[in-house]
Amino acid sequence: MTTRILLRTGFAAACALAATAASAQSDISLLPIGPSSSPATSIAVPNGPDATLPGGGLPTASAAVAAMSPNAPIGVQVTARTTAVISAPMSGQLIEFAANDGDAIQEGQVIARFNCAQQEATQGRARAELVKRQDILNTQKSLKALNAYSKADFVTAQNDVEVAKADLALTQTAVDSCEIKAPFGGRVANVPVRNFQFVQIGAPLLDLVSDKDLELEFIVPSVWLSWLKIGADARVQVTETQKSYDSKITRISGKVDAASQTIKIYGRIAGGDTSSLLPGMSGVAQFPEASH
Repeated sequence: MTTRILLRTGFAAACALAATAASAQSDISLLPIGPSSSPATSIAVPNGPDATLPGGGLPTASAAVAAMSPNAPIGVQVTARTTAVISAPMSGQLIEFAANDGDAIQEGQVIARFNCAQQEATQGRARAELVKRQDILNTQKSLKALNAYSKADFVTAQNDVEVAKADLALTQTAVDSCEIKAPFGGRVANVPVRNFQFVQIGAPLLDLVSDKDLELEFIVPSVWLSWLKIGADARVQVTETQKSYDSKITRISGKVDAASQTIKIYGRIAGGDTSSLLPGMSGVAQFPEASH
C-alpha cells in the first residue's frame, strides 16, 4: 500500500513539472534579461536565414550581397594573363644565371645556362658514329653499283645510318636543355636560386610575368547578371597609381558561388597609359550601366 501511494505521488509530481515546463516554453519570449529579478522584457527573435539581428547586428553574407546597390564600388585586382614558373629542364650546375627580381626579360633571351660538358661530349660521339655509318653505307652503294654487294649488308648499313641519326637527335635534345630561353617577354617576379647552384630537374628557377597583357578581376553579386553583360563598361581606379582607367568586361565565370551568391568576372583596360600597372595592384570599379 505504501509503495502505491509513493508511485501515485511521484506521477503527480512529474505531471506538475511537465505542466510548468510547458508554461515556461509558451512564455519564453517574456524571459527576463540578466540575472536580476527585474520585470520581464520581451525579446524579438528574427525569422529566416537572412534576417537582421536586433540592435544593428550584421546580416548574413548572402543578405549583404543581395542588398548591395548596383552603383556600389566593387573591388578589383590587376592580374597577368600570361605567367609561368620557369623550371630546370635537367639536373646540373648553373654557370650563367644573372636574373634578379624585377628584371625585364625579352622574348627569346637566354636566362640560364647549365654546365653541359658531358652532354656535349655525348653529342660529339654520336656525330662521329653517324659519319662512320654513312661511310659504310657509301661503300655498300659503290658495291651495289658494281653488282658485287650483299643485299643484307646493304639493308643493314641503311638501318645503321637511321639509328645513328636518331641517336644524334637525342643528344641534341639534351644539349638544347642546357640553355633556357624566355618563352615570352615580361618581368622577373621571384628568384629562388642563384648562379653556380646545383639544381634538380623540375626545380623552379624564376617566375616570369608578362606586364603587357594585363587583366582585371572582379567579384560581383550574382544578381547583377540580369544587367551586367560581356562588353559592359567599367571605370576602374587603381589604389597604387591613383589613376582611373576605362575598361570593358571580357569574360564571365561559368559558375556562381552558391555560398556567397557571387560570381567572378574579368575585364581589360580599354585605354590610358598602363605602363605603371603591375600584377597584384588593386582598386575599385564602378559600372555606369548600373544606373540605367
